[in-house]
Amino acid sequence: MNADNFAVNRRRILGLFGAAGARLMLGSSNAEAETCAATPAETEGPYFVEENLNRSDIRVDPSDGSVQPGVPLTLKITVRQVSNSGCGVLPGARVEIWHCNAGGVYSDEAANNSRGRKFLRGHQITDANGVVNFTTIYPGWYTGRAVHIHFKVRTYSGSTKLDEFTSQLYFDESITDVVHAQSPYNQHGQRDTRNSSDSIFRGTSNADRLMLNLTKADQGYSATVDVGVNLKTPAVSSAVITSNGVVNAASYQPGVAPGAWITIFGQNFSNTTQTVSTSDLVNGNLPTTLAGVSVKIDNRDAFIQFVSPTQINVQAPADSNTGTVQVTVTNSAGTSSPVIATLQPVLPALFTSQNYVAAIRSDGTVVQSARPGDIVSLYGTGFGPTNPPIAPGAVVQTAAPLVEAVAFKIGGIEAPVSFAGLSATGLNQFNITIPSVAAGDHEVIATISGVRSQPGALLKVADY
Repeated sequence: MNADNFAVNRRRILGLFGAAGARLMLGSSNAEAETCAATPAETEGPYFVEENLNRSDIRVDPSDGSVQPGVPLTLKITVRQVSNSGCGVLPGARVEIWHCNAGGVYSDEAANNSRGRKFLRGHQITDANGVVNFTTIYPGWYTGRAVHIHFKVRTYSGSTKLDEFTSQLYFDESITDVVHAQSPYNQHGQRDTRNSSDSIFRGTSNADRLMLNLTKADQGYSATVDVGVNLKTPAVSSAVITSNGVVNAASYQPGVAPGAWITIFGQNFSNTTQTVSTSDLVNGNLPTTLAGVSVKIDNRDAFIQFVSPTQINVQAPADSNTGTVQVTVTNSAGTSSPVIATLQPVLPALFTSQNYVAAIRSDGTVVQSARPGDIVSLYGTGFGPTNPPIAPGAVVQTAAPLVEAVAFKIGGIEAPVSFAGLSATGLNQFNITIPSVAAGDHEVIATISGVRSQPGALLKVADY
């Protein structure tokens, strides 16, 4: 049996690998570009008020505690930084939204007789994934405008505003028809303007990027949208690698091995969070620079797959040296102070989730519990070279077996191995047969060149 007999759904595998491993690119077929395009700007309009209300639920009027009636709407906005160097999420940005109520009234506006009221306004700060979430109501309408939500994205350095972007979000007309037929919306009468006749919407190029993705949820709706901006961000500080912060991406144990997936922890690596996409590949290889960040291990360029402010995932370069080596991270502020890591020919580790090995059957289903005699695939990294050789950084097109034999034991009993090798970039796959062991949780240990994988990796075995 070879790796091709286990042509499993690799996205299912990714979900098992934990915080670092889940971001690893497993092969060219899955190196998909993120949905990332510049969002068209639109006018701020006359009803923006700087309320400085940092809150996710904007239905409440803090002036009197009243709650605006209407069909519930949850809104998830993902902010992405679009630039010449690629596309990544934008953490730490301030996203503000404001819109009218079911009767078409904005708060804190003299023209609407609502001065001093502060309903349906608020802002949130994007998290590490560039996401903000709001709870509000489905907007009403007012004369001359289609149903919409205003939003503004701003970046700051401390209290100093660096940049901002303003636009509006729109709704599917068929859903709005259903919502506005209900109380309290129907008390306001039939709206006079739809998307097709709204001068602002019609006058915007690529206006489809402003349409919300709406789904029915409980008594209301959920809405999501990706917003692509190109905003000034705070100057990057010098990167700092945490002491003992260079670890195997599967086991989180310190060390480096050529071709293994390595996770680096620290601070100030990047202002954005970015995962490699097909457009970042260089001559079929992973890039050595992503979002302006690069890594050297033993003065050799590592191949970068993921960067964020506090974490980088790389595939270690080829290197015949062993022993202590220096690791550095370089960004626009310069190169970090080096940290020392131990380089060794192999650093075997198995990917786990909550201490259980990532195990997949031949049909792609996740193994919750295996039985003796079952054939399953396990996954790891750091198991050394293959024959034919595959250079680190190369996107793997065809599986290649390991040069050295690997032995598996489950609960101390040898597990036969029918295939052991690379099945994707930096990812080792092992097709094994579960031996005759009693029901229960059993430790899984892989040994190659006399080096054992991390302790505490478990597989649940059921009765025959």
